[in-house]
Amino acid sequence: MDRTDRKARLGLLAALGAAVAASACCTVPLLLVALGVGGAWVGTLAALEPLRPLFVGLALAALAYAGYREWRAGRAVARGTDCDCDEEGVPPRTRRVLLGVGAVAALALVASPQLIRAASPPDAAARAAAGPVSTARVVLDVEGMTCASCHVTVRRALLGVAGVGAAEVSYEPPRAVVTYDPARVTVDDLTGATSDAGYPSRPAAR
Repeated sequence: MDRTDRKARLGLLAALGAAVAASACCTVPLLLVALGVGGAWVGTLAALEPLRPLFVGLALAALAYAGYREWRAGRAVARGTDCDCDEEGVPPRTRRVLLGVGAVAALALVASPQLIRAASPPDAAARAAAGPVSTARVVLDVEGMTCASCHVTVRRALLGVAGVGAAEVSYEPPRAVVTYDPARVTVDDLTGATSDAGYPSRPAAR
């Protein structure tokens, strides 16, 4: 076989890499928070948000290229001008399944901010799941929320703090309304939790 298959796989790898970069500003911080990994450095991922359209375009272009190379290989086989064999021993059907799975994974990564936003529970449901409402309430101005799904990460980070009863987070304006038990948690704990998730915050001016 010629280099068609290798080029298709390189195109798929490029698509996956670009898709990961496209989702880094929103999806990666949420995954890190879910895994208990945090730090102010996570906020640097938000700097990739202006480049998201570029990464999305690169991912789609690379997917189209990989699909075209595979289609071209199939056409060559149909005409009898080439064989559909793989010099590395990968059967043609397996190769195409991998291409399809990789394409679905890349598209899911590209669409992950929208999927996360759609799948996130309403604030009322999150409040009910968190337990009884505490007696103290604070409004935090949150920095670094550059996409419509960033509030999901901030809310998850706040609800992960022991003593927080509810957290209602909005993208516009970038603000979090937190009810908490002042005997168990302080405002500094809350701002520290958002900062560790990559989104610094401070109490809103009255």
